[in-house]
Amino acid sequence: MEDRIYDYWAASLQDGYIGNLIGIVESAGGARALYETRDSHLESIPGVSEKLAAYIIENRPDLRLLEKEYFMMNSKGICYVNYTDPDYPERLRSIPSPPYGLFVKGSLPDKYRPAAAIVGARQCSEYGRLMAEYLGTGLAKEGINIISGMAWGIDGISQFAALSAGGRSYAVLGCGVDIPYPSKNRVLYNKLCEGDNGIISEYAPGTSPIARLFPPRNRIISGLCDVLIVVEARQKSGTLITVDMAIDQGKCVMVVPGRLTDSLSAGCLNLISQGAFPVTGIGSVLEQLNMKIPEKCGKTRNKPIGSITVTEKDIPEELQCVANILTLEPQSAETIANKAKLPLNAAMIMLTKLDLEGCAREVWPGYFVKYVTIT
Repeated sequence: MEDRIYDYWAASLQDGYIGNLIGIVESAGGARALYETRDSHLESIPGVSEKLAAYIIENRPDLRLLEKEYFMMNSKGICYVNYTDPDYPERLRSIPSPPYGLFVKGSLPDKYRPAAAIVGARQCSEYGRLMAEYLGTGLAKEGINIISGMAWGIDGISQFAALSAGGRSYAVLGCGVDIPYPSKNRVLYNKLCEGDNGIISEYAPGTSPIARLFPPRNRIISGLCDVLIVVEARQKSGTLITVDMAIDQGKCVMVVPGRLTDSLSAGCLNLISQGAFPVTGIGSVLEQLNMKIPEKCGKTRNKPIGSITVTEKDIPEELQCVANILTLEPQSAETIANKAKLPLNAAMIMLTKLDLEGCAREVWPGYFVKYVTIT
């Protein structure tokens, strides 16, 4: 158990993002040896710079405090997995700068199941929402693990869809696994802590979500998947960091196509021009995973996304005049009222009823879209 405490300590250094922490620890002779190395001798260890030596010294607490932290972590239902453990994810062993260890709330992904990471814009469009739900649902039903970062937007939508379909999903956080981030995804966080799903981080419990910690965690998202799927990304997007890491790791990158006029599609279209595979349906993803294409997918795998069947709820006749105006593009209540030739208050009442019927959705105050699903 004592050696485990030292491994826990070494892993807690990862919030300083030490690229080759495994190599440094092994060069030192193990985590305990690194902990016990005299301050003046730290720079003699290969890979330890003056700055890193200072960081290690600053973050080397008393052993009794480490033991207290470790047991407190276990009491919160958080486990620690070291890179030397047999249950450390095999997919991560071969990536550049694999994490020294992982903190897990819930479960780690089953190594025998194929995995797809679904990432994209936080401020996604209704089309992006539709695609994220479609992919999260469809792939989960085929037994594929869904990996993402639990971010607001595409990430969280795809993960929630996977769980709703009875599938498995795993979130890699840029903070401690005991911190639901973003807080508005707390419901998703709680669901991911249940069953065979999980919350994963290389950062010790209690680590706050700060900007510099998120780019390194993206290598774990891409590392845990077999195929990375991008749903909406601007020309300059944080999502593209994950794409670059996936390419460095030799992973297949797929992209949901978008319209030329949409800024949220600019990054996606650029990736396709560089050789990324377009997503044309669930079957196209299964094909890249070298999985057998079910007959229901085979019918759509070579068709564009727009050809996939759109399902809309039956709309009461008295609401048709407003429902017919709704599209996937947000429109203000005033615009809808003018098109329907109705007073604003009458249009708002009808829009509210459509929202309650599940036929419309208010994407932000006073702006509405048609609510549909695809199969």
